[in-house]
Amino acid sequence: MSRRGFLAGGGALVAAAAAGIGVLDVTDHSLLERGLHRVGLASSPDHHAPSSGAVERSGTLQSRFMDTSLGWTVSRPPGTEPVQGIVFCLHGYHETHRVAFDVLHVPDVAAAVGLRVAVAAVDGGADSYWHKRANGTDAMSMLLKDFVPMTRAMVGDVPAALMGWSMGGYGSLLAAERDPTGFVGVAPASPALWLTPGATAPGAFDSPADFYANDVLSGVRSLRNMIVALACGSGDPFYSAARRLDTTMTFSHATFFGPGYHDASYWRSVAPDQLRALMPALS
Repeated sequence: MSRRGFLAGGGALVAAAAAGIGVLDVTDHSLLERGLHRVGLASSPDHHAPSSGAVERSGTLQSRFMDTSLGWTVSRPPGTEPVQGIVFCLHGYHETHRVAFDVLHVPDVAAAVGLRVAVAAVDGGADSYWHKRANGTDAMSMLLKDFVPMTRAMVGDVPAALMGWSMGGYGSLLAAERDPTGFVGVAPASPALWLTPGATAPGAFDSPADFYANDVLSGVRSLRNMIVALACGSGDPFYSAARRLDTTMTFSHATFFGPGYHDASYWRSVAPDQLRALMPALS
């Protein structure tokens, strides 16, 4: 190895160690990328849309499926013209429904790409992973049986699609599989997917049986009649699982893979492409 190559590899190892992920094989580019990202030496692409003037309505939902009141927001584009559809947004781990509006600005992105849609989001629990849990809560039933009907009563009988990020990316896939006739599309970004029960994050599932009962990779055939727009950055810890999901979907679908990490900057950068992919079903 040349002196220049040795120094470059050594620098990467130092950065990775500084990131708290130990000494790494320099050929493991994904781990090195994530280490560099954690110490601020690599960044995701980003995108910011101009304000659309969307009008928000917020409140609280009391659901028989959850153990606390849940915040929600539904936005509509300004003006009196009817909306073309609804985009239901599912938040990530330890986030709230407001991430779709305050961080990812989905209503503004939708307007920028020419979609006149309502955007709806509800709190699903900090770590529910959007499915029925042993503690008696059931965020998925709350979403499908309480929040979706409530939103449809407010907005009207228009096509609906799902978006989600991380935990919510997984949840959006699960919701689409559980109710394939209720949604025309699903756009998960960096979905929190694991290939085996032993690989999951602590608390994501209650048991191996719970993992397999809610495994979205085994249910992808349910998505074959809707638009799927999957996005994940190459530096994301879920990138390999997202690639597995891509190959598992043997039907036509859209993918957006490229530079990026598990963060809001990347999710903002791919949101326009994901919403454009959903457009044919929502307009």
